[in-house]
Amino acid sequence: MRWLREFMGLPAFLRAMLIIDLICSFGIGLVMPIELLFTTHSLGASISEANLTVTVSSVGSLICHPLVGWLSDKKSPWLALHLTLVLSVVGPLLFAFAQTFTMALIAALVSGMGMSMYTAWTSILTQVSTEEQHKIVYGINQAEVNLGIGLGAAVGGLLVVGGSDFYFRLGFAGRAIGYAIVALALLIVQRHYGLTGLKASKPVTPIEVPAQSGFQEADGQKRKGIAGIDRQVLTTMILLTVGTLFMDIFGYAQFDSGMVTTLISDPHIPSWSLSLVDTVNTFGLVIINVILLPRLKDGNHVLMLRTVPIFWALGWTVIVLGLRFDSPAMALATACLGGLIFCFGEVMLGISQPVVAAELAGPRFSGRMFGLLNTAGSTGYILGPLFSSFVLDGHQPIPLLTMCSIGLVLLAFPWFLAIKTSHRNPEIFLDGPSTGQADRRK
Repeated sequence: MRWLREFMGLPAFLRAMLIIDLICSFGIGLVMPIELLFTTHSLGASISEANLTVTVSSVGSLICHPLVGWLSDKKSPWLALHLTLVLSVVGPLLFAFAQTFTMALIAALVSGMGMSMYTAWTSILTQVSTEEQHKIVYGINQAEVNLGIGLGAAVGGLLVVGGSDFYFRLGFAGRAIGYAIVALALLIVQRHYGLTGLKASKPVTPIEVPAQSGFQEADGQKRKGIAGIDRQVLTTMILLTVGTLFMDIFGYAQFDSGMVTTLISDPHIPSWSLSLVDTVNTFGLVIINVILLPRLKDGNHVLMLRTVPIFWALGWTVIVLGLRFDSPAMALATACLGGLIFCFGEVMLGISQPVVAAELAGPRFSGRMFGLLNTAGSTGYILGPLFSSFVLDGHQPIPLLTMCSIGLVLLAFPWFLAIKTSHRNPEIFLDGPSTGQADRRK
């Protein structure tokens, strides 16, 4: 299997890190089915109050992502990672011992702050892998994150079947213990392979726009933007970030809010339909990733990124059309098909977005670049549910998912369309000099 060969061809420390991340993702999924039920059943909160825990968690991530990105670039991404892992342990422990709803909100805030570890994590992957390895590492990372979350959610679903307070708290405690083990395992890998100061022997270099011949040095200085980043590169970073924001508002965030509301409110769809669509999406994503990643890793990543909002818009459209069937079986089958189409967008996103971001920022600015993208994602997860709530509160001239499809095409796609399709074009981008030399550790 090509996917497995690509994975086994990575250095040993990268394989170890990716396996550890799979365990970490399992912990994230484990508490997804538990959190809302815990706050309503065990703490006596209302449904609207329980949803506040999700919002507060997103706010915590929103605050910390840029800070973690700055710390990763200025100090060390490993320092940033270990600090956020501490928060990832403390947050679930606070949930496990919470006796009031206020305590649950504090736990959600701390847990959300801990989720900013992914900014440091992606920065580390960028620094310790070569540009060629990025094309496979990011794709595998995305597939295993979704697989881990899916498996964790399945186990978490079993814990909530009986509605027992003990099992709710056991799930949170299990996540905290799991993150403590992850932190220890990463520390061992970091020390064993000497990764603290490791840079790839052929690292990705920040893209620079060459000055035209005949320009004076003063003119060249004017071409620089914020913090020494070339204006063209800075502009592309902004395009990528804003496009990601709108894509999360109308895409990813709606998978957990708008699509859920649409399915559970349809009288033709059975109550267990949401679990089936989630299962199809989770395992479909992993299978599609295994098939496409080895074949697309050397393709044009900007073009792949442009397909993401198109796939997601198509997925929402298929679900809306499927719900017009009178037959519950046909409606459910079409909803699963829409979820499967959504998978293609998720795979394209995982393959392309981190590579485009890493090539733009290079190791020097990778923390801040991924911090911006993750901040956009957290903002999208706050604004997306607010948008769906507003639409469903008497402002729905057309189906919600249809409005999201239009938003993806008109508000997300154009930002990616404005990004240059090839950084190899010497008239647009020119690779800068190689930075840092180190032996690869097998």
